[in-house]
Amino acid sequence: MLIFPHAGAGASWYRQFSKELSEDFDVILFQYPGRQDRAAEPPLTSLQDIAAGAFAEFVASEFNRGDAITTLGHSMGALVSFEFARIAEAAGVKVRQVTVLAAVAPHRAADKPPAPKDDQGLLDHLRWLGGTNADVIADPELVTMTFPVVKADHCAAETYSCDRSARIAARIQVIGGDQDPIVSMADLHGWREHSDDVDVTVFDGGHFFLLDHVADIGELLCESRIH
Repeated sequence: MLIFPHAGAGASWYRQFSKELSEDFDVILFQYPGRQDRAAEPPLTSLQDIAAGAFAEFVASEFNRGDAITTLGHSMGALVSFEFARIAEAAGVKVRQVTVLAAVAPHRAADKPPAPKDDQGLLDHLRWLGGTNADVIADPELVTMTFPVVKADHCAAETYSCDRSARIAARIQVIGGDQDPIVSMADLHGWREHSDDVDVTVFDGGHFFLLDHVADIGELLCESRIH
């Protein structure tokens, strides 16, 4: 199970997910450039470049054993995981399932309004969405440290575009929150354009509904593994 974080997040944000899923999957948490142990590297501003870098890391890793892989991405990370799957399939790597959480379908991404560009507006936007540690938002020094990565990720997401005809052979499991303020039901069902095998499940909650449904999502992924 390859996990792709959302915009601005480091791999450690998904520690609980990793713990939940590690009982049934070998879990890899991707760390994008520019954060935590890769803080010395400049962040990338293209989702395709992030995906290509992640694929290169995977190919060179001990986890590249020729087995079918599954991915999980949240929000921006879902789009990265989709691009990763496209690269993997083109390279002959079997992708069994792509799981996307709280994510607009690739061909609809370019139609989404951008996040605020000024620091205070972006900070208010992150607070509104939830998911960002309150201690980080309240600490000006931490905000200053993290904002270059957040802004680079938003730039990557907001400049991403994908044709409706782009498809993968892998199954796509779409999971969303019924109160997500930025991802609509149409956005979730739009993923049906990108694979012949798409299932959509909705839990209660907003853009970060996954925080309250870690066990439920783990159970759903285990069930889908059987099919």
